[in-house]
Amino acid sequence: MKIVIFEDNRWKNFLPLTYTRAAFDLKCGILKLRQKIAYFYQKNKIHLIVRKDFKHFYSNRFPQKPINNLDKGCNLFINGTILMNNEITQKLNSLQSNTGLFYKNTCLGFKKDIESNTEICSENIPELIENISYKEVNIKPINYLWELVDKNAYEIEKDFKRITKDKHNNLDKNGNYHLVNPEMIFIGKGVTVEPNVVLDASNGSIYLDDYSKVMANTVIKGPVYLGKNSIVKVSAKIYEGTSVGKVCKVGGEIEETIFQGYSNKQHDGFIGHSYIGEWVNLGADTNNSDLKNNYKTVKVYFYPEEKYIDTNLQFFGMIIGDHSKSGINTMFNTGCVIGVGCNLYSADLFSGFIPSFSWGTASHLMEYKINKMLEVIRLVKNRRHLNLEDSEVNLLEKCFKNSIKLRKVHNR
Repeated sequence: MKIVIFEDNRWKNFLPLTYTRAAFDLKCGILKLRQKIAYFYQKNKIHLIVRKDFKHFYSNRFPQKPINNLDKGCNLFINGTILMNNEITQKLNSLQSNTGLFYKNTCLGFKKDIESNTEICSENIPELIENISYKEVNIKPINYLWELVDKNAYEIEKDFKRITKDKHNNLDKNGNYHLVNPEMIFIGKGVTVEPNVVLDASNGSIYLDDYSKVMANTVIKGPVYLGKNSIVKVSAKIYEGTSVGKVCKVGGEIEETIFQGYSNKQHDGFIGHSYIGEWVNLGADTNNSDLKNNYKTVKVYFYPEEKYIDTNLQFFGMIIGDHSKSGINTMFNTGCVIGVGCNLYSADLFSGFIPSFSWGTASHLMEYKINKMLEVIRLVKNRRHLNLEDSEVNLLEKCFKNSIKLRKVHNR
């Protein structure tokens, strides 16, 4: 049986992060959503189905994986926005051919016999679902980015148990640092933990992945995940529910926040209950609010409806799309949504919604020219010995065009 992880038409719910990736490549806990699915199907061939515009981008990024191709025979299709677990796996595996699991109108997965090798894209998924039998279940998929932030601490714990099982732990219990509940602390290979660091796993696990580094006098209170080749700067305070992706540099105070990867928040300042994309750089003393003064639930801008909706969360900070940057002493209000490729600097408070490719202050935003932004991306990637691929340029140019109307409406 082949496993097909697909993206459905709810990808717009996860903007601006899904301007530059499929929804199943979002993180929650230690793993990305598609990696959680792959964990339960380690012996199966896995296909990825993405939007038509993403085919070239994903084929370059994963040359060994079948992208937008189906093999003849029995295929189990799995919605990439579910938080995979044993219960869902069993229900999906027990499906008969031409039958699917549904939560209300959302297909969580279905089994179908494919008559011949064929090429499809995520836009074709509704056609495959049209004639299958419905089996209603009470398993809710992820619908919004803030749900990933809200569930992150819990998912770190679930992923920790799965990943560390039967894996060698390089934790040195006699190191020049302080350990609390070392049984729930896992250290990968090549990790550096400098003197006087406190790793406190009394309320949740801590996973320091391969070749990461924690500088002196830092306090980490689990559940926390630090990705491969990432660095925590001197005297940082990393609180529960924080996941830092690979090749990041973080410092200051961070709580209940997901960093997708390749992003920097090196200096003092607070970031809480937020989702930070890739290649984001937050200047020194950048801060965000994650609790309203009236203690009411937080509303955020929702792209599909082009209006603000209630997260039903009392704590929520902000969302920042890929390649966006803040200058020193920048402040973001509760529930702020920042698009892709923004360059923001101001002593005033940024609030509400900032469209992609915006440049300027809280009181005056203008368009960030696409050619100028691409120049910066090339320089930043070259510093990491990476190149800006043509397929990524195409996605960014499309994002620029699609956000023209939003800039005209919201920028001032």
